[in-house]
Amino acid sequence: MTAGGDLRPPARLHLGGIAERVPEPRLRGRREEGEGLHVAHDPAPGSVVGLGILDGGGAALGCAVANSQAPTIDAIAACCARIDAMCAGLDEAGWHRPTALPAWDVKDVVGHLGSLESMLLGLDEPAHEPAAIAHVRNPLGHLNERMVDRRRSWSGADVLAEFRETTGLRLEQLRNLDEAALADEVPSPRGGVVGQGDFIAIRLWDYVVHELDIGEALGLDQDAAVDTPSGRRVLDEMLMLLPRGLAKGGATEGTCVALDIGPPLPRRTAASVQAGRGVPADPAAGKATLHLRASPVVFMRVASGRRDGATAIDCGEVVVDGDAELAARILTAMNVIP
Repeated sequence: MTAGGDLRPPARLHLGGIAERVPEPRLRGRREEGEGLHVAHDPAPGSVVGLGILDGGGAALGCAVANSQAPTIDAIAACCARIDAMCAGLDEAGWHRPTALPAWDVKDVVGHLGSLESMLLGLDEPAHEPAAIAHVRNPLGHLNERMVDRRRSWSGADVLAEFRETTGLRLEQLRNLDEAALADEVPSPRGGVVGQGDFIAIRLWDYVVHELDIGEALGLDQDAAVDTPSGRRVLDEMLMLLPRGLAKGGATEGTCVALDIGPPLPRRTAASVQAGRGVPADPAAGKATLHLRASPVVFMRVASGRRDGATAIDCGEVVVDGDAELAARILTAMNVIP
């Protein structure tokens, strides 16, 4: 490739100064995207299974596959393929469409994804300091901005070429990890450390959210973007953060919040505050003191920090029955994307 330099796969993965031994990738074709959640169908009426999330047909949505990350890796591969398809025919105006991320256009988002996978492969990143960092909020944001800004002089074609190459190598590397390697601890972008397998799941969130960033900037159908196995999985996992939203959003003892997601991915979940903690509640019990309704796209944009919760409520994108200020705080607290 013309801009990214030598992409020979190294034997070590680096993240936040910690190196983990990983197998070198052997190039193979990508797999098709697979489901990342087990779904238990036909629960008893009014029952709560797992964390209490019911889809539109009454099915309870459970947890990600525990013993293998293959479905998650396949889901990331499918996101990469869709991002590639969205960007392959872009002209310069398309590459420079602004996204919901401050100071980032479409090319910056694709450059971020490609450069981050390059870093995770252990490839050298030349020293670079961006001129403008007023929008950067934390050390991880500064690292991302340094890598994105270094690529701003590249053409869109070169940014996309790096994205294709580094994501392909990284996906193959991840598919070659054994279960012991998946259990190894690595630094988490959310703070602390997580198992390598959990880190891969965090990467899926990043891809799904950035796929929406790009599609929104290009004016594409966002309902179609979320109605994919990866989109449905991330939506369900975001909904599982409702108890956290109550706890960190300042909900008082006894508060019960119901959250309804509309078509094309109808879901209902609920949580309450008990003994000072946010806990899952029966979404079918009908005891909510605060009720929120949103489309899956709007909820995912708010829950990923791309859209302000209070603004979404004020303009009617999120419909609230009850305390709108509390609802905005809960939505804000549900965001765990740094």
